[in-house]
Amino acid sequence: MLRINKYIFPLLFLLVISQGCRKDWFYNGINDDPSQLKNPTASSLLPGVILQSAYTWGGDASRFPAIFMQQVTGDANQSASANIYNITPDDVDNMWYAGFYGSIMTNIDTLIAVATSAGQLHYAAVGKVLLANDLAQVTDFWGDVPFTDAFQGLGNTQPRYDNQQAIYARLHTLLDEAITELGKDDGSEFQPNSNDDLLFEGDLELWLKFAHALKAKLYLHTVKVDATSREKALAQLADGFEDGEAAFVKFVGSSATTTQAPWYQFNTQRADIIFSGYLNDLMSDAGDPRYAVYFDPADPSALGSLYGSPNSPVYFLSYDEQKFIEAELQFRGGNTTEAAAAYNEAVRANLQRTIGDASYLPSVAKTPANITLRDIIVQKYIALFLSPEVWTDWRRTGFPQLTAPDGNVLGGALPRSLFYPSSEVRYNTNTPANTRLTRRVWWDVQ
Repeated sequence: MLRINKYIFPLLFLLVISQGCRKDWFYNGINDDPSQLKNPTASSLLPGVILQSAYTWGGDASRFPAIFMQQVTGDANQSASANIYNITPDDVDNMWYAGFYGSIMTNIDTLIAVATSAGQLHYAAVGKVLLANDLAQVTDFWGDVPFTDAFQGLGNTQPRYDNQQAIYARLHTLLDEAITELGKDDGSEFQPNSNDDLLFEGDLELWLKFAHALKAKLYLHTVKVDATSREKALAQLADGFEDGEAAFVKFVGSSATTTQAPWYQFNTQRADIIFSGYLNDLMSDAGDPRYAVYFDPADPSALGSLYGSPNSPVYFLSYDEQKFIEAELQFRGGNTTEAAAAYNEAVRANLQRTIGDASYLPSVAKTPANITLRDIIVQKYIALFLSPEVWTDWRRTGFPQLTAPDGNVLGGALPRSLFYPSSEVRYNTNTPANTRLTRRVWWDVQ
């Protein structure tokens, strides 16, 4: 699905600079930045936005949910504060400005515009899938966020906030447009290829599957606020990933820091997160063989080889996650036979993906008679180690059943959204008021 190539070294170098030295570029990030391409082409922009997305997904966008969901424990510095939910708008500023808005989505928006203008509709379609993937993560973290007025640079330094329900409608529109464009010949001699497509090496069929799987995931998020979402999601899964397929970026992992996977880089530079807590105990007590690659068997407080090496992957969406989505959808429809089958396949596929051996499956397999929603979500929680999706699942379902750590500042509650970032509060008068971390987003209803 991904092969890193010659682009990763200069792209990651620029990425680390942009994340370390933020400038307030009001959503366009390119007013007078010498590191940006002056006459960009779709092919020159594509590898960068894929790589930047993966770096942010494996960075702050992974760490906050992993701490909240007790897959890891914040032990020192800012991570220790996050562990007791003592988070400020400053703590999420870098992820918003240097990550999603100031860098990633601005450049994706440019990619789509450049590709459309040049008649390279397959590049534009790929950009729309990427934009939907990143924008979905942003709105799931914050709720209402800018989109309609975003990415205009100095043309609009006060973008309005779209409500989350409208954002979700736009996400599906982006993906529908991408599916249509990917499904036909665009007539262009220029196509995504192994030199610029760091996800699928120009395989448009895999991009189509990613788009359908992403639509299914987004419909799943809204099953409690839209009665039609369950059937819509199931329909999308029919055209999603097949066994062994996934959208992921694997980093080069050379001795150069700028080519290393974000969790590895964070651990070696900061060392303020330890890998103990609820998930560690859950897997250790169950004798789960994935424990040996999630955590270091010699030091359970250390990250294991799967995600803790310099060349570890960052996953956006995988076949096993898709099967967990199917299991939940079928269970919610009362179809326990289909739910159990999808659940068992999800666990098998995840075991195969993570350790290459599915012999543990009988230990956690379920039947139509005994499968529960808790079974599905808890195994998904284990399978999606360090994925921000586990926080979304907990907010939707209440599983796993977690207890806030001692000393937490939310009176025993767990966070349900993030504060709007400090720079946004200072510079954009349209920013909603920060109230509390327990504020629920649109789809998070009781």
